Amino acid sequence: MAEDRKSQLSKILGFSAGAIDIPSHLLEEAVRRYGEVGQWLGAADSPLFCNSPEIYPQGSARLGTMTRPLTDKDEYDIDLVCSLQLKKESISQKELKNRVGDRLRQNEEYCLDLDEGRRCWVLHMDKRFHMDVLPAIPDNEGRLASILITDKELTRWQHSDPKGYANWFWTRMEVIFNEEKQTLAKAMQVEIEDVPDSKVKTPLQQSIQILKRHRDIYFKNDLDDRPISIIISTLAAWAYMGQADLFDALVNIVRSMPDQIEKRNGVYWVANPVNEGENFADKWQGHPHRREKLFSWFQKLDADLKGALEARGINEVAAVLSHSLGQTTVSKAVKTLGTVINEQRQSGKLYVEPGSGIVGSVGLHVRPHTFYGALPQPQGD
Repeated sequence: MAEDRKSQLSKILGFSAGAIDIPSHLLEEAVRRYGEVGQWLGAADSPLFCNSPEIYPQGSARLGTMTRPLTDKDEYDIDLVCSLQLKKESISQKELKNRVGDRLRQNEEYCLDLDEGRRCWVLHMDKRFHMDVLPAIPDNEGRLASILITDKELTRWQHSDPKGYANWFWTRMEVIFNEEKQTLAKAMQVEIEDVPDSKVKTPLQQSIQILKRHRDIYFKNDLDDRPISIIISTLAAWAYMGQADLFDALVNIVRSMPDQIEKRNGVYWVANPVNEGENFADKWQGHPHRREKLFSWFQKLDADLKGALEARGINEVAAVLSHSLGQTTVSKAVKTLGTVINEQRQSGKLYVEPGSGIVGSVGLHVRPHTFYGALPQPQGD
């Protein structure tokens, strides 16, 4: 019976992750708008054209771990890099940022919804999502794909490598991703290359989505001290051991994440896996209580998962999870599970729900695209 409860819980968690994922119609809209921004910045008549601008996503948009905002008043956040072919000796941080901002302002639509952030330009789109456009140049002293980025509060160029990080993240789930994509292709009766990466969600990606939603609710009245997404994603990816079952993956991740935090010369360290010299937790030195609150959150996560496993019946499981993931999210998950079970009983036609192990009878229809929904195949360092 315990195994049955775990299987049921994995399904509810999987559908919960689906409920907080970016909706497919909005993903398609983001694809279109992201492409338009790139075309505008790199058009033949653009002042940036001679610098061969490259526009690409980073962060959760690239990793396939985006989550629905906690309230309808908030927007989806899509992070983009605008890299110009320039040497750092030829331009200052301020000049680089202004060049990208000036080009965005030349667009009559963009100029009305453009704000300047600490490192990037924030472009609001229809009050549903915004794009953070980060100006950058190649880091000729770093790894092949590494970049230098602007920062209003720091005088030195800052190093980053979003492509390298994404490739590392991919290696942490590559085997299970390929297995689930092949399973989905067979269920849909299509070739594996016809299945968009965004249709496949691995237990690692779903676990991170659930972790971020749990964090948002746990820290909703303590925004300054909530753990940043890059720390969660990094610790979770290191902790993930390739489990195919979502509940197993999530429990192992929650219990193993603290072990991934290092201590170097008395300083707590969450290392960038593609740049050992960068500490994602560097602000803990000035705010040591943030680490303490992170560990308190880990304990709450573990307790909530244990409580959900001990619950009897879907209604009790839903009641437990609603406190930590949100009532709307869990209600949608339970409703989806009920629909799948009922339709499975009524039909012999089966499909596999990506990333959740759910078998049902609802036909799937997908349109291939070139967006970044999950992860692009790694292209090397």
